[in-house]
Amino acid sequence: MNLYYEDVPASNDEAPQLPPLLRSEAMEAGTDILAKAISRAAAGKVGLVCYSQAAHVLDMAITLAPEVPVIQAQQMHYTMMNAVGDAIGALAPPEVGVRYSFPGNILFNRGHAGVVRLSAAPTANPEKDIPDWLVVSTQIRLDFADTNHDTDYRMANTSLAEEGGGFISRTRLLESSCRHFLVWLHQWEEEGFKPVHEKWLKRIEDNTMLTAQNGTAFNFVGVDDTGAGLLSEADMVRSVSLAEAASLFGKSGLAELEQG
Repeated sequence: MNLYYEDVPASNDEAPQLPPLLRSEAMEAGTDILAKAISRAAAGKVGLVCYSQAAHVLDMAITLAPEVPVIQAQQMHYTMMNAVGDAIGALAPPEVGVRYSFPGNILFNRGHAGVVRLSAAPTANPEKDIPDWLVVSTQIRLDFADTNHDTDYRMANTSLAEEGGGFISRTRLLESSCRHFLVWLHQWEEEGFKPVHEKWLKRIEDNTMLTAQNGTAFNFVGVDDTGAGLLSEADMVRSVSLAEAASLFGKSGLAELEQG
């Protein structure tokens, strides 16, 4: 008997049970969840968890109302990554090794399985201006919706089911991710970015080489105290904010969701 199975697994048809600070809104499979969450956030809806009803993936986004400038608010990106990592660690068997790669990739046993993304309202000065809204989102592949991918794709990508966590429902993972996110958010509010940063670094993938969309290769050095990535090229280290990283490496989610 697997000790990690739930006696009564959650149904994907039931609404997630969230902490009092959050409320959920289910959306049809195929919906661009990040875009919908951004529209909700721009309309002033805070603490809303938008999620897709697709069964093979956790596709969710949380709307926030920041009280700090963009340069500091970007730290919510790492807060969400830690939350997802802790949620999977709590629900999945220990053989599901969760690792990260900059800027927002989630890896299971070195196979790409998900992504965390951050979007903020436009500001004139990211270092001083507080954005009107912030949305942090995650996509985690629970299982492959299409089994016809070629060998190279299947070698580079994986899912929770492939790694032994197929019994975990989308509902349970969403609930757990939200709870862990609020725990990390509280710690960030009390202690700052340091504990978030330290926990994130413990799961960083050993392979530090990153390739930009234009083919330029960078070596990942680390993350500074604002949450910007430190990348080296030809012995020169540069600071790259998450907004710049999205332009540099691409801001796409899981490939199958991008394809509709």
